[in-house]
Amino acid sequence: MSPHYEAGIGDNSQSGDVCDDAVASVVTTDFLRRPAVASKAMADDTARHAVNEAQFDRFRQQAQFVHQEAAPQLQRMEHSSQFVTTVGRIVPNLKGEHYDDAERDTIGRGLARVRAAADWIENAVTRGEVDLDEQFQKLPKGSGE
Repeated sequence: MSPHYEAGIGDNSQSGDVCDDAVASVVTTDFLRRPAVASKAMADDTARHAVNEAQFDRFRQQAQFVHQEAAPQLQRMEHSSQFVTTVGRIVPNLKGEHYDDAERDTIGRGLARVRAAADWIENAVTRGEVDLDEQFQKLPKGSGE
């Protein structure tokens, strides 16, 4: 029996189809790395259309994944935006209020967490830096400044 048949190549079973596809994709990828082969393959309208469809499907899957991953963060940002809007209505009413040291300290710690979150968001958007450093990880939990 040939090694290809033993691996499932050439048999008509479903597992054979999977194996055929796996082998075909490896061989095709290797061939398409050759500029002359890639050029000839793209001259074939059907092959070019299949490659374009595969690229679009891959893009769509990646976009869907990013959207699913980003949705919770976007909802949190929307919540934060609503918070800022509410604060914008409340702050003018604070004029003339007197706060003791403990109240001012509490407000200061809260503002430090808000600033850290805003800085982290800005770095994520402008520089693509999304890693949470140890200090920032503590802030949302309220266990540090």
